[in-house]
Amino acid sequence: MAALIAICMGVAVAAAPAAQTAADLSGPMRDFERNIALGAALTMRAGPPAEFQEVQQLAERGLAAARQAVAKQPGSADAQYLLGSWLLYGYQVIEVRRITSDPVGGERTEVEPRVVLGLSDTPDEGLAALLRAVELAPKNGQYLLDYATALMDCDRVSQALPVLKKAWAGAPELKPAEKMLAGLLLSDAYAYEGQLDQAREWVYAALSLDPAAAKAIERLRHLDAAQAATVAAALADAAEAARAEAYAEVYGVEEEEEAYPAEGEQPAEDWTEGESGQQEEGWVEGEQDQPQPYTGEGEQEQPQPYTGEGEQEQPQPYTGEGEQEQPQPYTGEY
Repeated sequence: MAALIAICMGVAVAAAPAAQTAADLSGPMRDFERNIALGAALTMRAGPPAEFQEVQQLAERGLAAARQAVAKQPGSADAQYLLGSWLLYGYQVIEVRRITSDPVGGERTEVEPRVVLGLSDTPDEGLAALLRAVELAPKNGQYLLDYATALMDCDRVSQALPVLKKAWAGAPELKPAEKMLAGLLLSDAYAYEGQLDQAREWVYAALSLDPAAAKAIERLRHLDAAQAATVAAALADAAEAARAEAYAEVYGVEEEEEAYPAEGEQPAEDWTEGESGQQEEGWVEGEQDQPQPYTGEGEQEQPQPYTGEGEQEQPQPYTGEGEQEQPQPYTGEY
């Protein structure tokens, strides 16, 4: 699904604010276009320090100008759109620490620049600015589609769907190219949510506007690949379920459950601890029917070894105390 969404992620990035933007925003518009072009290039290749420095300077200058424009004209849809575009799709430079090893096994830390998308920690402010632009210019189809695209880029597909359906229905009235884009974005949204059949229907709806549209045909290829992967995964799950069922029929479910206790259950112990220390499994406090070993407490019916206390009926070995009737071995003493 990610591949399908990735197709539409560049829509808002590639789109600069509308041509009817006031003249005082022409500078920030040019900065924005240059920033996203150079920033996107630096995500795919190495660049000299001067290019990273330019990206950062453009971001700082452009964002400051957009904020100033909104502060001066909060009711300007163009200013709000420019601010949201900078916040969500402008590139900035960060420093990344990387640990490397030399041939002799030593380590060193290197600091290298890297460009990242977005000029704020969260997308909330940028999305709010784009929504405000849509509200201030409700007939501007580009603003509406770029807002919907931004919602999808921020993993808010459920919010983007009603916006796109409203646009497809003609509110606002879209140009043919914009309506084609709305249909493709709806296809991407349903594909992102795993509803591939719905996604395919929206591609066909877009193709009805232009049967030769390359973007729509590309989406169909991605959908074919996604559905093939889904079928393969379903077949693998079915094969695993059949194997488990066959195992249960041959060996018995009970036997398998005994070999592998359920989660949360403790395996049977060989002994439990009671008042007398370790006892055999199944011991419970109280009386036992089985004969017990002599513990020195109470009486036992079983013959006991001689302990030197009391009388025993069994013949006892000679201990040197008292007389014994049994002959004793010679010890060398008279």
